Amino acid sequence: MEKVSLKTALGIVSVALVAFSGIMAETAMNVTFPVLTKVFNTNLNLIQWVTTAYLLAVTVMVTTSAYLTKRFSSRMLWLVSVFIFIIGTLIAGLANNIPVLLLGRILEGISAGIAMPLVFNVVVATVPHAKIGVWMGLAALVVSLAPSFGPTYGGVLVDTLGWRSIFFILLIAPILSLILGWRTVVAIERYPVKQKFDALAFSLLSIFLIVTLLVVNQLEQGRVNWLLVSIIIVTLVAFIWRGRHSKQSFLDLKLFTEVKFVALLLPISLYMFVMLGLNLIIPTFLQEVLHTSSFLAGFSLLPGSLIGAFLNPIFGRVYDLKGAKLPLYVGNWIFTIVVLIMAIWTQHLALISIIMLYIVFIIGRNMAFTGAQTAALVDVPASEKSDATAIIQTLQMFMGALGTTVGALLQAKLGGLHGFQIFGYLSIIIAILILGLIMLYFNASKKNA
Repeated sequence: MEKVSLKTALGIVSVALVAFSGIMAETAMNVTFPVLTKVFNTNLNLIQWVTTAYLLAVTVMVTTSAYLTKRFSSRMLWLVSVFIFIIGTLIAGLANNIPVLLLGRILEGISAGIAMPLVFNVVVATVPHAKIGVWMGLAALVVSLAPSFGPTYGGVLVDTLGWRSIFFILLIAPILSLILGWRTVVAIERYPVKQKFDALAFSLLSIFLIVTLLVVNQLEQGRVNWLLVSIIIVTLVAFIWRGRHSKQSFLDLKLFTEVKFVALLLPISLYMFVMLGLNLIIPTFLQEVLHTSSFLAGFSLLPGSLIGAFLNPIFGRVYDLKGAKLPLYVGNWIFTIVVLIMAIWTQHLALISIIMLYIVFIIGRNMAFTGAQTAALVDVPASEKSDATAIIQTLQMFMGALGTTVGALLQAKLGGLHGFQIFGYLSIIIAILILGLIMLYFNASKKNA
């Protein structure tokens, strides 16, 4: 049986550490929102842009990953992502106002936007097919450890050394990445691109993503900016037209004509929407409604995230042995049951019950998410894998940003308790929709067999 060398393993871990760093900073900052609203004398809806700006930067940058992977070596991309992250983290840690803090977060997002798809591209390019599920799970494990530790890490530091220390201490991760990866991150096989980068398509998609979140964010004022809605429609239509007719290189939109790919792409992004929405809602609910400390609010997510992260390789192994059906169906049913309980019994939830429910939630979510992401990438031809990775990462990051925005919006408009409850009911609808998409995927698989 083919084995994965230590050098390959360390290279994968080194790249994953950069993605880990960005996600760690993002999830650690969620528990600081009540503190930052006082420090900068503003409201929660503005402060949540500390997370949303990061996620938007990741999303926009990930859209370029297919081109970057074909145009530049994986080693160069890794080094660039490390140094951009270090610069952004220093800026954020030294920020004395929100615009400077957002600049630092955007730079961190650009770094993570390079590193996150690169991790999975390296796995797909260097790991034998028989072990692809396990190593996709291991790559997800490194990245998933960030949301596991992030809220607790942030909560401890906010209560002791202050919010700025979140950034300064986090610099350990990119430095460790440099040490481990200097001799192990090597260039992977590329499919060189001869066409120029399609800057117009990139600009249209970026405008669409950013303006969409702005429109959702403005709903707190109870109004819809129809000019911005018009921009959303125009840029989306223009982007699709450009993608179908351009001779330049950006994203291969032909993947959206593949029923099997789309049927898994949507669940992947919807799982991210619900998880990042809850990752913002739960700590805020605990602090504002149950009056727990920042530490306990952050700690509430740690056991579930940690257990889910370490189970990812096992879920990958299940995929290797049994295929996608078991993890997708079982994982989604667990996910559905937990969000149903959260929605119905929101007002009766306490710290311990939230911790237990979140553990089960993450197990179900990660089981289905890992299976869906692996199956989606395995199904596409080798020459299209970087495009598939870029599309998957783009949409899941955008939906994660949207989940954060919707979560903050619901709690700002309805309060911590009712905002949590309504988000739970929304998650039930999403779970049912995902079930339908999973069924569509397996039906399409039978027809193609």
